[in-house]
Amino acid sequence: MSKYFRSVAVFVLKDGEGRVLLQHKAKDSKVLPGQWAFFGGGIDAGETPEQAVRREAKEELGIDLKRVKFFGRYVAPFEGGLWEQFVFVGKLTYPLEKLKQQQTEGRGLGLFSYAQLKKMKINPHIMKVLNDVFTP
Repeated sequence: MSKYFRSVAVFVLKDGEGRVLLQHKAKDSKVLPGQWAFFGGGIDAGETPEQAVRREAKEELGIDLKRVKFFGRYVAPFEGGLWEQFVFVGKLTYPLEKLKQQQTEGRGLGLFSYAQLKKMKINPHIMKVLNDVFTP
C-alpha cells in the first residue's frame, strides 16, 4: 500500500501573456470544493504520471497535451495522509471559449495573472506550486 492518500498528475498551461489556466471546482467536489485548482486527477494503476496527465486533459477539456514538460513533484499533508502531486507545464494553444465549451469537470475555468491568483480562494499547497511556476 502506498504511503500517499492520493497521487495525482496535474497540468498548468500558460497563455502568451503569462496567465495560467485554472478550473473552479464545484461546491460538491470531493477535493477542494469551491476552490480554484489545477486540471488533472488521480493516477490509475499501471499508469505513469505523464500518461495520467494526458488522459485527464482529454477527459476534462477534450484536448491533447502534445508539449508538456514535467515541472516537479510535490508532497503535502492532506485529509487522509500525504498528497503526492506530479506537475506538468506547457503553453496554452487552445482558445479559451473552446475550452469552456468542452469542459466536463468543475464549475468553470479562467486565465489568471499572478496578481489575480493572490486574491483568489486557492489551497496553500496549490499556491506554493503556482509561486514556483511564476518564479523564473
